[in-house]
Amino acid sequence: MTIMATSDVHSPRFLLHYMGALSKHREECNRVELVLWAGDMVEKGNVGALRSVLEATKRICNRARIVAVFGNEEFMDREHEFVKSYPEIVWLNDSYYIFVSSKGEEIAIYGTRGSLDRPTRWQRKHIPGIERIYKERVERLRKIVKELKKNYDKVVVLTHYAPTYVTLEGEDRRIWPEVGSLLMEAAIKEVKPAIVIHGHAHNSKRLEAYIDGVRVVNVAFPARKDVVILGL
Repeated sequence: MTIMATSDVHSPRFLLHYMGALSKHREECNRVELVLWAGDMVEKGNVGALRSVLEATKRICNRARIVAVFGNEEFMDREHEFVKSYPEIVWLNDSYYIFVSSKGEEIAIYGTRGSLDRPTRWQRKHIPGIERIYKERVERLRKIVKELKKNYDKVVVLTHYAPTYVTLEGEDRRIWPEVGSLLMEAAIKEVKPAIVIHGHAHNSKRLEAYIDGVRVVNVAFPARKDVVILGL
């Protein structure tokens, strides 16, 4: 099955570039059944800015179901606005969705904002208990993905923050704990989903890696200057 994945369009900042990338892949997008957005599709909580992204995506990938997670730019206190404004999108927030392909294959998608080993200064100041929240997200992923693997053909993990440091090469090493998570990496190694797709790392130079045999793909648009077409 063919999927398309991306993140960090930060609409309207990279919207035109995103539209150009979609047009370039028009033929492939005609075969796409599933579009995965790994967060930060808008800039600074701008709920309305997602409309143009959605319309452009549906125009090119017209057969696809869109599944998304929130990034740090889809502010936590506006999550309900995104869900209410865009009901045609499947929003995952430490939850999962079962997609059935045209060939009848069942694919479980577990979606989360993800975790950071060290919350940013802003997060520590404005989000009470953020350290606990991040640890709980890791444990929830570990528990649910382990169960999903018992029942479904393939399990995909979709996260905004990087679930490893390996795909952060190119980012300033001093901030790696504020961009990704080794705790999440340990969970991924344990439960071994079919693939992990993430965003957030704009300056990454290593866009794909394997951790203990698990394929990890950074789909951040600023890093790739393109959308990613994948086979599952």
